[in-house]
Amino acid sequence: MEAIGGQLRASVELATNATTQGNTEFDRREARHPWRLRLSGIRATIGANLTLSSVVFRHALRVAICVAIGDALGRTLDWHRAYWIPMTTVLVLRPDFASTFSRGILRIAGTILGLIASTALLYFLPPSLILQVVLISIFVFLLRWIGPANYGLFVIFVTAVIVLMISFTGVSPSQAIWARGLDTLVGGAIALLGYAVWPTWERGSAALRLADMLAAYRDYFDSVAQSYLAPKLRDSVEKQRLAARRARSNFEALVDRLSAEPATPPGELEHLRGILASSHRFVHALMALEAGSPVRLSPDSLRGFEKFADDVREVLDVLAAILRKERPAPHRWPDLREDYRLFVASVDASFARDSLPAIESDRIANSLNTLKEQVLVLLANFSPSFYTAPLKKEVGNGIRPHRKD
Repeated sequence: MEAIGGQLRASVELATNATTQGNTEFDRREARHPWRLRLSGIRATIGANLTLSSVVFRHALRVAICVAIGDALGRTLDWHRAYWIPMTTVLVLRPDFASTFSRGILRIAGTILGLIASTALLYFLPPSLILQVVLISIFVFLLRWIGPANYGLFVIFVTAVIVLMISFTGVSPSQAIWARGLDTLVGGAIALLGYAVWPTWERGSAALRLADMLAAYRDYFDSVAQSYLAPKLRDSVEKQRLAARRARSNFEALVDRLSAEPATPPGELEHLRGILASSHRFVHALMALEAGSPVRLSPDSLRGFEKFADDVREVLDVLAAILRKERPAPHRWPDLREDYRLFVASVDASFARDSLPAIESDRIANSLNTLKEQVLVLLANFSPSFYTAPLKKEVGNGIRPHRKD
């Protein structure tokens, strides 16, 4: 019943925060916070990713270098409308290979087809201001109607509109056509070359990214737990919190980029998103524990929390080791739900079941048990390449933890 209750509470929480209405309400609550508090959260996220170990920072650096090269090249050669070079580079270059390659090809091909279409219209149709207005209206309509469905069609219509609108200024259409075609080719080539020189391959690193996040959560949890177990020896958790935030950002970015890679099975992608949701619940509970520390527990409660904390660390450590192929899934996992039950049973005058440690320990037990099952199902059913053959066989043969949550 404790496990079912934990799952029901998790369902209510996810339904409240993960739906469209929940996200809207969450944004409203965030907007009511003081601007200094909101700014500090943004600053913390940026600060955690200002390192080469962050995939977000590496992509930002890659874009900055490619844009600088494109802008410098356009200024050096003094080409007509050279600003199209860095603009194309920004539009084409994406964090993942599939999107960068497909957008590069579609951008170049769409630009050429759009130039051909606009050139043919301007050449074969009689010159007329009304006719140009009608053509622009048609292409803008097609751009808004069909463009969002396909980037290649979007580029074709945008290119035709740009050439037709530039012709209004008295500039020769042929001059705009040649400039658009050449600058787009150069900008697309810079983006593709930049990604080829400094690539980011996602699917092969998914297990390691997830393992890094769980290991960072383990270290963060260990620091927070020490603030309850030994308040006098409490160390600053700032470093561990930043590392956990960075690892979470890396895994979130990986899941987003995997959605653009055609080789990713839809079922696996949905499972990774489920893992991400469970990990969010875990770290949110952990941050709440940190915010409420230090709380002095009675000796009995302290012993119960210490056993609970040891088992949480063990589960996170084992999951990270499994994902890194360092060990198989164990025959028996720590019973976090039983640890939680014994912890809250040690109620006295200084501790209550509805206190912050009890509430957040329930969320940690529920989210981590769910996360454990999700990781094992992912490795057994969706990503056999993540496991060596013996490990996959053990998991597939039922050496799996008894489901608690």
